[in-house]
Amino acid sequence: MIGFAPPARSAWVAVAVVGLLLWSGLFTVLTLRPEPHPWLYAGDIAVVVVLCLAHGNLVPAEVLEASAGSGWIDMVASTGVFIAQFTLRQPLAMAAAIAIAVAYALGAPGVREAPVILVLQGLLAATVMVLLRHGARRADLALSEEASARASARARSAAHADELDQQRLLHDTVLATLTMVGTGSITRDSAALPGRAAADLAVIADLRAHPGVARDVAQAPAPLDVALRTVVLTRRVGLPSLDIEFDVPPLDLPHEVVEALSQAIAEALTNVAQHADTHAARVTARRVGEGVAVEVRDSGRGFDPAAVPSHRRGLRESVYGRMRAVGGSARAVSSPGAGTRVELRWEP
Repeated sequence: MIGFAPPARSAWVAVAVVGLLLWSGLFTVLTLRPEPHPWLYAGDIAVVVVLCLAHGNLVPAEVLEASAGSGWIDMVASTGVFIAQFTLRQPLAMAAAIAIAVAYALGAPGVREAPVILVLQGLLAATVMVLLRHGARRADLALSEEASARASARARSAAHADELDQQRLLHDTVLATLTMVGTGSITRDSAALPGRAAADLAVIADLRAHPGVARDVAQAPAPLDVALRTVVLTRRVGLPSLDIEFDVPPLDLPHEVVEALSQAIAEALTNVAQHADTHAARVTARRVGEGVAVEVRDSGRGFDPAAVPSHRRGLRESVYGRMRAVGGSARAVSSPGAGTRVELRWEP
């Protein structure tokens, strides 16, 4: 409007400028939607083609005679060519660029380089978009394969974790009972055998009924002190009773952590009753940062942790393995004649 001069016509220029501004605003708003309609890009090409056809009535003679890119119609035409390449698929995008170049040549007759430059711009932009889309497809494929591999690894890890959990449960119940039968701690005529066998069968039935059940409450808070007190008060059928000193303050932790700690403590107390040759034990816990440290101590005959055979899974799986599964740690400190101390630690 500022550079207005013949052969441009004031009415044409006013209508073209106002119409272009209105269309630009509408185009911007609609393009920002999640899924713009294809007619939007076709409409943009139509607007650019109309402006190029009216080129001779919209810019001064000096601009028409100057090199390409001097007038505002040149900028609109170049923008239309680029938008077409970025939003449309080939060969429609390149056809749009050629249509804009032809409209430009018809709207401002004469030999000039602008139509050729518009076509070259279309070719360059089309090449860039083809390379980008090809790279994007390859990236999508690589990401999809990586996601599939991660999902398979997670599935294998979950299956392995579930298998280990079942093995730990079986060790703490069925295998423990068989061990006591084999060592003579429980005889065929013992009144404790039917009770232990019934409890072990209940565990097996639950595993068969709910194989690999996801624990929806794994991250829900649960009271550790209540769970450990339940473990301490639970009668161990077929094993000597223990006089257990209990010192655990009220403490809430994620349910899966409380479950792992209580099961590990139960196994540690079973070992005390079965192997330590003592009737006294002590269970304590203290907060460590946002986590907890739990300890089971006895003054029994002790053992050499390094001498435990590899096939014995009590400490290695039922205690150490359970704590590793929830991101915690465990260790047993003992020596012959010096008692045993089992330390469990977990921090988020």
